[in-house]
Amino acid sequence: MISFGEQFFLANDKESILQTLNINHVPSVELVDPKYDEYPLIGRKYGQHNGKDIFIINSYIEGEMEKFDYFTKLYSIEKEYCLEIKGQKIMKVSEAIGNRMIFNEIPIRTSAYGWIWGNVEIDDIPFECLEIAVRALYVVGMTCGTVKIGKLANQKMIVLDIHPSEDQYFERIQENDSFTIGADIEFMLSCDGDLIPASHFYPLEGAIGCDERQMEKDSGQYVLGEIRPNFSQSPRELFTNIEKLIEEAARKIPYENIEIRAGSMPFTGYQCGGHIHFGMPISLSLLRALDQYLAIPIAIVECPEKAKLRRKTKHGGLGRYRVKSYGFEYLSLSSWITDPKLTKSVLFLAKLVAEHHHELICDYLYHPVIQQAYYNGNRFLLRKIWGDLKERLMRTTSFTQYQNELDALFSVIEEGNIFEESIDIRRNWGIGIPKEIYDPGCNIQIPKGTRMKFNLQVGDKAFVSAGKKISAATIQPYPFSFRDSNRVYLSKKLRERLIVPNDWHPRISMDNGAIILGPIIGILAARPFDRQTTYFHHLMRIAYERKMLVYVFEPQDIIWDRQLIRGTALTGEGIFPFPSVIYDRYFIGNETNIDINDIRMKLQSSYHIPFVNSQKLFTVTGNKWDTHQLLMKEHDEYLPDTCLLEKQSEITDMLNQYGEIYLKPIGGSMSMGVIRVIRRPTGIFWFDFSQNITQQLSSTEELNEMAMQLMKKSSYLIQEGIRRKQVDGKNLEIRVYMQKNGQQKWLRTGMVSRMTTEEVLTEETERNVRLSKILSKIYPNPLEKSKITQQLAEVSKRVVTTLEKEVGSFGELAVDLCIDQYDSVKLLEINAKPDNLFSQIKAYKLRNIAGLRLINYAASLAGYDRD
Repeated sequence: MISFGEQFFLANDKESILQTLNINHVPSVELVDPKYDEYPLIGRKYGQHNGKDIFIINSYIEGEMEKFDYFTKLYSIEKEYCLEIKGQKIMKVSEAIGNRMIFNEIPIRTSAYGWIWGNVEIDDIPFECLEIAVRALYVVGMTCGTVKIGKLANQKMIVLDIHPSEDQYFERIQENDSFTIGADIEFMLSCDGDLIPASHFYPLEGAIGCDERQMEKDSGQYVLGEIRPNFSQSPRELFTNIEKLIEEAARKIPYENIEIRAGSMPFTGYQCGGHIHFGMPISLSLLRALDQYLAIPIAIVECPEKAKLRRKTKHGGLGRYRVKSYGFEYLSLSSWITDPKLTKSVLFLAKLVAEHHHELICDYLYHPVIQQAYYNGNRFLLRKIWGDLKERLMRTTSFTQYQNELDALFSVIEEGNIFEESIDIRRNWGIGIPKEIYDPGCNIQIPKGTRMKFNLQVGDKAFVSAGKKISAATIQPYPFSFRDSNRVYLSKKLRERLIVPNDWHPRISMDNGAIILGPIIGILAARPFDRQTTYFHHLMRIAYERKMLVYVFEPQDIIWDRQLIRGTALTGEGIFPFPSVIYDRYFIGNETNIDINDIRMKLQSSYHIPFVNSQKLFTVTGNKWDTHQLLMKEHDEYLPDTCLLEKQSEITDMLNQYGEIYLKPIGGSMSMGVIRVIRRPTGIFWFDFSQNITQQLSSTEELNEMAMQLMKKSSYLIQEGIRRKQVDGKNLEIRVYMQKNGQQKWLRTGMVSRMTTEEVLTEETERNVRLSKILSKIYPNPLEKSKITQQLAEVSKRVVTTLEKEVGSFGELAVDLCIDQYDSVKLLEINAKPDNLFSQIKAYKLRNIAGLRLINYAASLAGYDRD
């Protein structure tokens, strides 16, 4: 009888073959989409063309013109082998040899291009090549055929092509009166939810031992435990042996907080197998029957999220086995000791299939939809074929002998349930759990590369510090470095001592022999955070992705005597250690009983915590007159004429000179308290932007009287009014955002247009727009636009350099500029606590860059790699 696979591939459709190989995770030529993948590619035609349909395609248009049917990735093949296979046996191996080769862009090893095939000894071919070829033919459903394997420059093997053979395959039915069955079933240990090596409690060898997989090469810490019952004459006897071994394994871990886990993948990345040992020869019909009548039913009752991960591994797919001296080992199943009912059903179903495999039709196994469902964990689709599978199993003559043991599995399938694998199997097996608690100690798990970088050794003791908290800990390898080679993990006890969040996996640095966790960045602010909330969350998310911890806190959140802070992190409220660096976003409101400057000084001087921007910078930039005097030394040509309001006559003099002046409180921010005064033919006008009041003054004396009232309230400066460039009736100001990066070098992150219909920018009237759009309207000539852009950048760079010479190093500054009616750049203000305006102009890439530079600069202040 011709199988479904042979019917389906009767036309030898190469694209379908490659799709099936991909579904089954067999290394093979990769199919690609010409619209999205990188060129050059290989274009192919349907059907057989002896290699003459293979062309290198360098562009999408070229592929469209040639009208290729499908496309594959371009490979550099160093050697090519052809393996003739019958059933599961390799009959002959040949290697492609160039004879009278026809030149081509890539070698096409067919007779049409002058290549011949020379015989090679099977023993001279790498085992990986033989294994891939046999499985490739198997998963596409052919009994006989030839498989072409290519050897890449990196020595990896991939399937290039498969051809059916016209040879007939006959499988001799053998009676096996001396049936034996055994198993090795893997499990893992979990301590308070963390992986703990099985080798802490079990020897390597013996009936209860450890699998050969280590947490780290040569670490001596073996992750998986293994139960190895002796061969039995019946599944019932084998089940009894397994039950005794599970009870013995449980006695070796007499702790409440250590759990035995089984199933597909108790910890992501570590697959657990339930390998069945058959004391009989492997055959094609037996392997097919085990896949369709054992692996697929078990797949219906497994946790799909974990099971589909295991099925991608070397032991987790269909048709996985190893030939052994006693017969063969079937590898496809996950660890089936999660529940005794499942264990018993697996063993009896394996016996039933082994006895009757010649009678069982394997018509679903090679259907692409069924294979896809199996690997994707689509148990609901697989249930659709369960009725047919069950009916055929029930028709076998031995079914009634095993029906009681199989009923449990059949019921779970038909009820649509699964066997949970997240539970301690001791509970399902009815094993008593002691109340004693296991203490794994204070451990810090560090990947090998990081340990080598800091000269740390597994098993050594070290002091670990987070903020001002410190604890001794033992250095251990990180068990998941294969998926994240930079992650550091802290044990539960160490986290509790250092008071750090459970979901934080920090970077580390070294200081005087101690391991420093971090960086921990504290954002000092005042609740409610209002418009800053989104910005803070953005910084937290960027920091989390880079293994940094960021939290926001208020001065009153500081617990000084314990050196802890109540704060808000990405995952919510919590208590955190003192930070390594502080980003100061504290704005003083109208009502506060807190001396914020004393707190800043205490954190910097007593606890030696650096600030992204220093208090000295805030002092200078917080006083407009001090700022003006400092910048006057080097930037006079860019500054508006400004003087300190000390006597009334200065207002009259400035107004007479410019016709428009501004009165600004020297400590004001966000345009609070700003007064505009203009002289018109009709009189003098007074605009109070804070109170939204406009007054027409009758005389200079009245102006002087109002100035006197201002001087009594606060210190003011007088500044000439500048006629700014306008676009669409709106005044233009420009904010240049200057930042240092992780190398502590100044960079211009971006520039934003700040537009308003009013004469003074306020939070209510400001509208932000991309500067490039605005400058294109003002300066249609690209050269003029480029020139003014360069001037804006140069002025900003010079300003931060001047400030740094005065106040010392700092990390960010906003420089507010404008362009006057004469196309001159004017410096209006500098801001040491600038808002990130990039999201408002939908410049999300710049917003991310700004956040990343800030975080990296903060990390560099804490002594971490300046990336």
